[in-house]
Amino acid sequence: MSGVLQGLKVIDLSWGMAGPMAGMLLSDHGAEIVRIERPGGEPFDEPYGYRTWHRGKKSVELDLGS
Repeated sequence: MSGVLQGLKVIDLSWGMAGPMAGMLLSDHGAEIVRIERPGGEPFDEPYGYRTWHRGKKSVELDLGS
């Protein structure tokens, strides 16, 4: 996808609502977003729209504690 932010790379460590939505907007404008997830999934993956907020992002599961 091309856009004004094409070439920008962002690491997304956010959870909840505001962070994922901000990442979605960056992705919509061409930024490459890599989402770092905790093992076992996110604590708030149930609200309506949560999966939509992660559209256009790459995802990797990483245990930062080990």
